[in-house]
Amino acid sequence: MSPKPLKGKRLSEIKLSRSFNGRTLLAPIVAFTMAGLLFVYTRSSIYAAKRNAQRHRAADGGQISWYNESQRRHGALEQPEEQESIKQLIVGTQDKTAKLLEKRSRQSAEEEVLKARIHKRDNGG
Repeated sequence: MSPKPLKGKRLSEIKLSRSFNGRTLLAPIVAFTMAGLLFVYTRSSIYAAKRNAQRHRAADGGQISWYNESQRRHGALEQPEEQESIKQLIVGTQDKTAKLLEKRSRQSAEEEVLKARIHKRDNGG
């Protein structure tokens, strides 16, 4: 037997039965859990991608070189050192990328000074 249609009744006159069973309680819990897992997964994958890009940028001297990246993917160049991503998510990042970038910038500043001295010496100034 199908329920009678609610046609012609006001909303205030409609009585909804509220029976609590396993499905009515479990559905919101499952939905909330799935949303939480999806949130954690997306955040961790975004952080991992950012760390990976920063590591490759540091290996290329501060800017991503698509040529070097292609060489790495085909085995001609060495890959940047891998780090434990799970440990970084829990403990935090103690990347060496900041040190590498600092070292590269220091080297490039020294190279600029040397180039300026050579240029000055060659032009007789």
